[in-house]
Amino acid sequence: MRQGKVREMMENPLLELQEYNNLAEALGKGRGPLQVTGTLDSQKVHLMHQLGRDQGNTWNLVVTYDDSRAKEIYEDFRNFTRDVWLYPAKDLLFYSADIHGNLMTRQRIQVLRHLMEGRGGVVVTTMDGLMDHLLPLESLKAQALTVENGQVIDLEDWRKRLTVMGYERVAQVDGMGQFSIRGGIVDLFPLTEDVPVRIELWDDEVDSIRTFDVESQRSVEQLEQAVIYPATEVILSGNWKEKGIRRLREEEKAYEKTLRNQHKPEEAHRIKSIIGELCDGLEQGWKTGGLDGYIRYFCPDTVSFLEYFPKDESVIFLDEPGRLKEKGESVELEFRESMVHRLEKGYLLPGQTELLYLRPRSWPGFRSPVR
Repeated sequence: MRQGKVREMMENPLLELQEYNNLAEALGKGRGPLQVTGTLDSQKVHLMHQLGRDQGNTWNLVVTYDDSRAKEIYEDFRNFTRDVWLYPAKDLLFYSADIHGNLMTRQRIQVLRHLMEGRGGVVVTTMDGLMDHLLPLESLKAQALTVENGQVIDLEDWRKRLTVMGYERVAQVDGMGQFSIRGGIVDLFPLTEDVPVRIELWDDEVDSIRTFDVESQRSVEQLEQAVIYPATEVILSGNWKEKGIRRLREEEKAYEKTLRNQHKPEEAHRIKSIIGELCDGLEQGWKTGGLDGYIRYFCPDTVSFLEYFPKDESVIFLDEPGRLKEKGESVELEFRESMVHRLEKGYLLPGQTELLYLRPRSWPGFRSPVR
């Protein structure tokens, strides 16, 4: 037996277990879903990591039942690989309540960045992380801006593009998701980076690109090029905005009439005001964020997070399927009760009650060991 193989077996006793070899063989042949029982929490990540490595998958997606368990799995995976990311679920009830600031958006966008770049790795999320509607990954990828030395850019076009991408224009950049334009200098702080980027122009040509420290404003590293990813997950590209506004106004008028016929003038006025302010802000250009709750008006062909993973190059690990089922049913019930109440009070439109995948999508033949 080769020395390398002996060392691997000594370091990884899983390879000596016939049960593991049977599991790996069945997974390699596309048999599934497969169920594994009898493993302790401390053993699960080791097993998932080894299976993913032996199968040569580009992506491994681990789905668990709550945030604390997701963080535990994420930390355990970091003992085996650095190519692991935590994908937090949105608040499916209060999309507009930005209680986490940019932190949650940053975490989610970082995962999307790696998916767009196709590097491969491990993503850990919770059941409700699979249940919201998202834009197709290619739509987000098409919005990324690439800048390199010697490139000619139009500052006014960049200002518009960065605003559409969810960046906030400020006098001086001091936080993630911001940008500033001063003369021939563009400063911006991508959500996917730890430090901001400064682009200096000579006339309309890029003269230098470098990262810099926010506090001292001193340069950190010189770059040949930089890729700027969106700072929001909902970007209204092409004619999506115009079509979405039209859908919103049409449904608002119909629902306002319904509420008035039900002798609910206060509720009718409320929904008219909410949608009117939203549409006015979109048309005037100052409303760019907080659109998650209206995503299906702008992009009817939304997808679930599962569909971001290439099915022939990915394996899904389900941690405690029984608890996942309970979590999904709990989220669904809470969502339905909340939506009915808010709909009756005129806080949202009927179409906004369809913001949840009640049964996350999957595909025939997608290899998914169930744990």
